[in-house]
Amino acid sequence: MYAFVIVHFGNKPKYLELEIYVSKMIRDHTKYDIVYLYSINDTPNYFVEVMKKYCTKTIPFNDKGITYDIKNFKSLYQHFNTLRTCDFLFAYQLTEYKKVCVIESDMIILQNIDDIFELKTPSVLTYYNVSKILDNYKININISKDLDECSKHSNINGGIMLIKPSLTKYNLCLKNIKKIIENNCIYPNETLLLISNKTIYNLPFKYNGVQFVLNKYSSMFKIDMKKYLSILHMNAKEHKHINIIRDNWLNKLKYNNNKKLLYFFITLFKTKYFDKMNKNVSNIIGKSNSLV
Repeated sequence: MYAFVIVHFGNKPKYLELEIYVSKMIRDHTKYDIVYLYSINDTPNYFVEVMKKYCTKTIPFNDKGITYDIKNFKSLYQHFNTLRTCDFLFAYQLTEYKKVCVIESDMIILQNIDDIFELKTPSVLTYYNVSKILDNYKININISKDLDECSKHSNINGGIMLIKPSLTKYNLCLKNIKKIIENNCIYPNETLLLISNKTIYNLPFKYNGVQFVLNKYSSMFKIDMKKYLSILHMNAKEHKHINIIRDNWLNKLKYNNNKKLLYFFITLFKTKYFDKMNKNVSNIIGKSNSLV
């Protein structure tokens, strides 16, 4: 009926490591399927075999000539081509499901997340009206405006997208990829979602708790984030929760008043998952390092 979807491209072991942890966390907090969508062009077979142990299904896609091997796009990041993030469009092909939740791997799952499928689609965390960021409210998209501004900023955070699979929508995204390339959008997946939908819904903050505004929104809305939040998004370029633990930065957060919430959530992850899984995951990643 419903599924959580992890979209993979590339051969970097650090993303496999994040995917293993997030898959385990999702499994502990849902009764629904977990689908691992992967590019046939640069995903090592070893990655797929590993993820078969953690996901319900592993499904390949071919993004050659769509997001893979595209030369005339200037990526925001040097370590990977951000156009590849548009590969979420292949989740629209999963028409055996009523709704799917496309989730990036840099998340910490904190409690049962099945109720996300009760929300309207498409839903994504938006910044159009921050005063309503806790609500699943409807937004009419000014497609031309968002496209014109996409080389400078984005009005959404695409870390989690709740969508309804549709081949019609898949084909529309394929067409719109050309516009993403022409406009050199800074966050391609986010603009692609926006320009492929006339209306969207805000994904309440509890399902995409961006780490940098935890304290701000806790104070603004007078909510206890420790009880409210379902998913924490570690949306930093490099310093993910795993790095913070492994590189002994966790205690630095403990004594920073602005980071105490972050310390609390990462400590939960460390106790429940990292400490128990690290040895096995490290062995898996060690083997993958020899393949790339």
